[in-house]
Amino acid sequence: MMSPLLKGIKSLYPDTKLTVVGEENAKQLMEAYPFVDEYLTFDKTKKSSWHLIKKLWRSDIVYLMDTLYHISIIYGLACIKKRVGLPHKRKFWLTDCLKIEPWMNHAFEPVVYAHFLKEATGIDVTTLPNWDTFVYPDARDVDKQHVKELLEPLQGKDYIVSSLETGGYAKNWPKEHWITLFNELKKIGKSVVLIGAESQNYTNLDLPDNVVNLIGKTNLLEVGEIIKNAELVINGCSFPVHVANAFNTPVIGLYGSEPSWRCAPQRIYKDVISPVDCKGCDVLYNSPGWCEKPFCMDRLLPSTVMEYVKKFYSEGKPLGPYKLVTGKS
Repeated sequence: MMSPLLKGIKSLYPDTKLTVVGEENAKQLMEAYPFVDEYLTFDKTKKSSWHLIKKLWRSDIVYLMDTLYHISIIYGLACIKKRVGLPHKRKFWLTDCLKIEPWMNHAFEPVVYAHFLKEATGIDVTTLPNWDTFVYPDARDVDKQHVKELLEPLQGKDYIVSSLETGGYAKNWPKEHWITLFNELKKIGKSVVLIGAESQNYTNLDLPDNVVNLIGKTNLLEVGEIIKNAELVINGCSFPVHVANAFNTPVIGLYGSEPSWRCAPQRIYKDVISPVDCKGCDVLYNSPGWCEKPFCMDRLLPSTVMEYVKKFYSEGKPLGPYKLVTGKS
C-alpha cells in the first residue's frame, strides 16, 4: 500500500535520496524497488539504534507512517530537521503533528497516506496520472525457476491462490471453511496453490489433492510470481490481495472485522462481506477494536464464496471495475 507513495516521491523529485525504515521481513521486497535508494531495518537493539542514528544523521525530513514510540526517539536523536507524524504519545519527538480527519475512516488507506504525505512534506503524489497504482517488483530469474519447479505438480494447469492466515486473528477464515472451499473447488476442476508463512494455527490440514501446499517454501519475490500468474486470488484481507492488485490478478476478498471500503483493492471482482451486523468494526482511527471472540469470519460461509467463484468463471474471469474510495464524496 505504500508503493504508490514511494514511486510518486521519486517521480516528482528524482534527485532526492529516499530511505525507508522498516522490519527485516520486508527487506527483500524493498531492496527490489527501483525507486527506493536505501532500506534500513530496525529491531530496537542498541546496535540497530546507533546504526540508524548514524545513517540518518541530520536528514532533511522523516515522515512517520506508523504510531510507534521507540523509533520516533531515534529520529529525534538523529537530529532530523523535520519529523512529521501522528502525535499519539510521542508528540515530544515530533516537530510537526498530523491531524486525523473524520473522512479518513471511510477512505482506502493509500488515500489517507497520500494526504498525510502532502501535509508532512508538501509532496502531492495524487497529481500524477494513475498515482494509486500499486507496484510489486518482478521476480528474478532464479525465483522464476524455483516457482516453476514448485508448480510442477500442476502440469501447466491454471490455478487459484490462497493464504490461510492474515495479519490478525479476527480476519482469519476458519480452517474448516478453507477445507470445505478447496473440496468444492475440486468438484469444478480447479487447483489451488497455498502460500504464506508457516503457522502454528493452521497445521495438520487434511488438504484435498487439488491443493499444492507451498506454505513456508517461497520468498517474497516468488510469492509475487505465483500471484502474477494465477487466474484468481481468494483471500482474507491481507498481503496477497494487494499483491494481486499490483499485477491485475482478479480477487475475491473475504471481509469481516476489516471494512472492505477501507481495505479492498481498487479493482476487486467481489468483496464477500460477513452478514453480521457489527461487521467492519476495525476502522482506521478510533476503532472500537475486535471483540474478544470474533465470529464474523465464521459466519461467512464457503457456499457463499463458491457462488461468486462460479459466477467469476461464467463471466469470463473479469478483473472487476475500478473504484478508488476517497471518503470525501
